[in-house]
Order: sequence, then C-alpha cells, then structure tokens
Amino acid sequence: MQAIFSYFQDFLQAIHRGFFICCTLLAAVLVFANYRWGIETRWISCIGPRPLRFFAFYALYLVSYGLPWLLFLTFFRKAENIPVTVLAVVILAPAIFALKVTAGGWQDLIRNAIGGDRGRYLAIVSDWPVRLIFTSCLIFIAYAFLSGFRGAAAGLGLTTDYFDWRPYAVLLLAMIPLVAFAATQSSFLQAYPKLRVLGFLAPSGPSALQQGVYELAYASDFLTIELFFRGFLIVMLCRIAGPVAVLPMAVFYCSIHFGKPMLECISSFFGGIILGVIACYSRSILGGIVVHIGLAWMMEAAALISSYFHTNK
Repeated sequence: MQAIFSYFQDFLQAIHRGFFICCTLLAAVLVFANYRWGIETRWISCIGPRPLRFFAFYALYLVSYGLPWLLFLTFFRKAENIPVTVLAVVILAPAIFALKVTAGGWQDLIRNAIGGDRGRYLAIVSDWPVRLIFTSCLIFIAYAFLSGFRGAAAGLGLTTDYFDWRPYAVLLLAMIPLVAFAATQSSFLQAYPKLRVLGFLAPSGPSALQQGVYELAYASDFLTIELFFRGFLIVMLCRIAGPVAVLPMAVFYCSIHFGKPMLECISSFFGGIILGVIACYSRSILGGIVVHIGLAWMMEAAALISSYFHTNK
C-alpha cells in the first residue's frame, strides 16, 4: 500500500496544478452537457446507420481526449517537445474505441443460426468476448506500428513483475461503502444488475451456469477497457510523455460512461486518475483489471441484493 501512496506523491509533484484544474473543469463541462442535453442517449445512440454512429462517437471521444492534450500543448508545454507518437495516438485512440462501441453484426448471425432463447443467450454472452478479441487486435497492431511489435505485452502493461494483489484488495474493500450507497439510488437500480437482461429465460430463469458464463463474459469487457485505457493510453504513453498522459485518459474514460448513471460517470473521472496513476508508475495493468472486475461484480451483487429487498418489502 505504501508503494501506491508514493505513486500519488510522485504524480502530484510531476503534474502542473493548472493542467489538473483545466482537465477537471473540462470533464465537468462535458458531464453537464451530456446529462443536460443527452449527448449520447438522445443524439448519438439514436443514429441508425452504423458508419454515422461511428463518426459521432469518434467526434465525442476526439474532443474528450484531444482537448486535454491541446490544452497541455498550448498552455503547459511547447508543441515541438511532444513526440509524433503522442499525436498519432490522439488521432488513432478515439477511432479504435469508437469501433469497439459501434461494431456489430455477429449477434444477428448467431441468432439466425441458432433459434430461440438459446440463440439469444449465446448472442448476448458472445458479444463482449468478441469485442475484446478484435479491439485487442487493433491495439496490438497500433502498438506495433508506433513502437514495434517486440515486447508488446510488457509495453502494454501485461506483466506480473512486482505485482502485489494486496493493495488492490484494500482498494476494493474501501469501495464497499460507496457501492452500498449507490445501490440505494433508483438510477443505479435502473442500470444494474446487468444480469437482468437474461430475464427472457423465464419462467425458471437462467441457471447458475448461465449466470456464471454471463458474468465472466461481462468481466471480459473490463479486460478490453483496461488494455485500452491503462495499457495503450498510459503504460505505452507514459514511457514517452510521462505522467501527463494520465489526465487526458481520465477525461476520455469519463466520456465512455455518458450512458451510465451520472454518479457513476462522475466517479469514473477520479477512478480513471487512480487507476491511471497506478498503471503509470507500476507499468502494469493487472491491478486495474483486479479492481475493475472486482468493482463490477460488487455492483452486480449490490444491485441484486437491493432489488431483492425492494421486491420483498
């Protein structure tokens, strides 16, 4: 745990206070605009054609990721000192994640090939793993293009060197009261548990095996997110630009939560900073994977418990 505290001390010493304030204000403005005018839920998600929806998400992510870097280059550092690799990532990263969000078609193929509830179930549980596979491929291709393929796994934080799971277990324990509070909010219970999507398997409901497979598939999405945000945008870029890469990533990370409850979206900015700092200084994303999947399953469990008590009042 002492190592994590030292990470944050080093980060706060390295980051310009003005840049930290600017990124926080930018995230606040974007969050306000999204929940005031429904940028994602009312506008982007309602776009029918997949290519147009891709460009809309790309524009949103480019603003959320590119503006912090533009602020940094304009006010806190000279543009000529930034390697071309950083500028390439600013352009490529929003496109990769917009593809991750908007790509599809395999669910329809599965439902057409396997009829009934079984086909519907398989289409649901295959979605996140398929996105993990093709997004990972894009990330490794981009990494090879920018840094060379040799050492890509370690270069993206997929390493067990110096990894200690105990500090992350403490972080998860510290989050229990926050998750318990969130589970009392109606907006949270409208979004969670995700397992509710298997309700069509009634009247008997999904079996324990079906629920377990679903939760494992759900967890695979957080592997994708950690590899992208903490591996590609932090571990790789921090070797080039230093800890300044954390704040643009946190604003970007906040923007992918625009379809979630507002409290979750706001907390994602600060959570992104925490996981980003840990990845930056530890050069590993394994801790982020542990925390992210653990938190996701805690939220699922909290929502199930809260829903049970609401139903049986």
